[in-house]
Amino acid sequence: MNPVLIRSLFKWALICLGVLSFAAACGPATERGKPRKRMTCAECHPELVKKYETGVVHEPVKDKSCESCHLHHGLVPSVVMRQPVPTVCLSCHPSFRDADKKKSVHSPARKGECLSCHQAHNSDSAGLLKSAPEKLCFDCHAKDNFAKTHLHGALEDGCGTCHTPHMADQPKLLTMASDELCASCHDTDDSGFAAAHQDYPVKSRCIDCHAQHSSNDPKMLKEVVHPPVRSGDCNDCHQVEGDAVKLQSSEGSICLNCHDDVPEAAQHAPVSAGECRECHAPHASEHEGMLAEAPTRVCLKCHDFGEKLKNPRSEHKPVKNGECMACHGGHAGAGGALLKQAAEELCFSCHDRKAYADTLNSHAPAKEGLCLDCHDPHRSGESSLLVKKQSDLCFSCHKMTVLERGKFSLHQPFSQGNCSDCHAPHGGDTPGLLKGSLNQGELCLGCHENLAAKTKAETAHYPFAERDCEACHAPHSSDQASLIKDEPGQVCLNCHGDVEEVRQFKVQHEPVAKKQCVVCHSGHGTANPSFLIKSQPALCLDCHSEIAKDWKVGARHAPAAEDCTTCHSAHGSNNKGMTRVASGQLCVECHDIDDAGFNSAHQGIKPGLQSCVTCHDPHGAPEKNLLYPVKHEPFSPDNCIVCHEGSAQ
Repeated sequence: MNPVLIRSLFKWALICLGVLSFAAACGPATERGKPRKRMTCAECHPELVKKYETGVVHEPVKDKSCESCHLHHGLVPSVVMRQPVPTVCLSCHPSFRDADKKKSVHSPARKGECLSCHQAHNSDSAGLLKSAPEKLCFDCHAKDNFAKTHLHGALEDGCGTCHTPHMADQPKLLTMASDELCASCHDTDDSGFAAAHQDYPVKSRCIDCHAQHSSNDPKMLKEVVHPPVRSGDCNDCHQVEGDAVKLQSSEGSICLNCHDDVPEAAQHAPVSAGECRECHAPHASEHEGMLAEAPTRVCLKCHDFGEKLKNPRSEHKPVKNGECMACHGGHAGAGGALLKQAAEELCFSCHDRKAYADTLNSHAPAKEGLCLDCHDPHRSGESSLLVKKQSDLCFSCHKMTVLERGKFSLHQPFSQGNCSDCHAPHGGDTPGLLKGSLNQGELCLGCHENLAAKTKAETAHYPFAERDCEACHAPHSSDQASLIKDEPGQVCLNCHGDVEEVRQFKVQHEPVAKKQCVVCHSGHGTANPSFLIKSQPALCLDCHSEIAKDWKVGARHAPAAEDCTTCHSAHGSNNKGMTRVASGQLCVECHDIDDAGFNSAHQGIKPGLQSCVTCHDPHGAPEKNLLYPVKHEPFSPDNCIVCHEGSAQ
């Protein structure tokens, strides 16, 4: 058999043996033919058994039946629930499955948040509550309503006297109908009860007048009491017919007998219909103006006010605080929507007109008080109560500006539609509604802080040093990179007109011909001469790398290695190779052709002025004499006289 195959089979046999051994170790091991019993949670965690054995203990914990709720985790040190809460709870407490059929459900129970109130294992309080009921309820329910001078006697035995903790067939988790509940303690047939109610046959609607939990009134009346109720003059509105208490006349007319100051014009619909109890409680209330419920609840019964908007990003402060009456009249209003004033004036009763409308440069809608053109009066899915996305809102009027979004380069706030990053939406002292002055780059450098210090450098480009950003950049968008307001070269030529003369030269530097000044120059400035983006010769070598091919192992012409502009004109020239002057004249600026050493090196032949570069590479070469590496046969052994007799001209 193949030796390789034998080794492979042996290797797999060992692996299989290891797997089987591991499986055997994990499974129920045998000892003398008997299966070993798997340890229970209580046997592995005796410290938890001790911890959870005091007080009121959850039934599965008491029975050491941890697996009722938890999965056996084996060697993995983690607590894993058999099912998530509340599903795991419902297996023992199935009555909660009927919660949807109940009239009221406690909020934590409805959300399945059992552990909001209960401990999972044991507790010092009945029902496995996290703390005593008289403390636990106040974790969510404000204590103010239970801390007034006079406390309802039922509360001495706790909230459970009247309420069920989870769900009920009655509103507000009551254990029975409210009138029936009150009568379970208060005997309505008692003579004292009748006398307290002016001998009216009162049998129901107790909470019309009385506070359920606590009150500052010894008779447990609510905070705001209708004057006839306070004075005991029930006959002002009511009359008794047998065992029935009835109104003396229709609801609307009986109210107007006293409340005759309600304006006739621009009335609230319930007022016009004489349906006062749509908003008001007839006898007593916990709210100002005898409202039947908190102002927001009263209003929201009919008015949406954006209530259906999920997770609003902004809410008007009066709406958030439930102060509908801060802007609206309850019965009538001077403006539409029952506003206390015309909308153009109402906003300025809270928002300073000088800051929002009467600025040096005001936004037209703000100046005219047309706040609702941009803002929702109640709540919004956008910031600052905007009626729509900021960009959509601004561009709905500034229609020409939106066309700029199709350009190549966009200012980031403009591309994101965050107009208010740069513009004050209401107005200010700066033209263009800008949030800061363009003078000295105040507005721009507020975001571009990294450039602020560079403007003070001695090597800063003049417009940049003056912080005149608009000299070169467009504020919103441009068809050029970096928001340059025109072709980069053209922007430069607006100031550097002398460079335009280069177009007259026979040879132009390609970036200059294409007006690509930023290929070589920095728009803001650098420490290099002429704001070059790199020092010489590194800058030129980015494009002309071939001239340095012999510099590492051969010889380099000193001017070329130090500064290209020693010989070349940066923008253009009438000479070949863009040299400052004709090549021969350029060479003799450094090399004395009448020198004896020069004459000896050239074998007594005086070269012509234009012939230097026919033999020598002006940038660098393999040899120190800078001669081209490929040479003519007679020239190769330095024998010039074969072809050149006497002095060359």
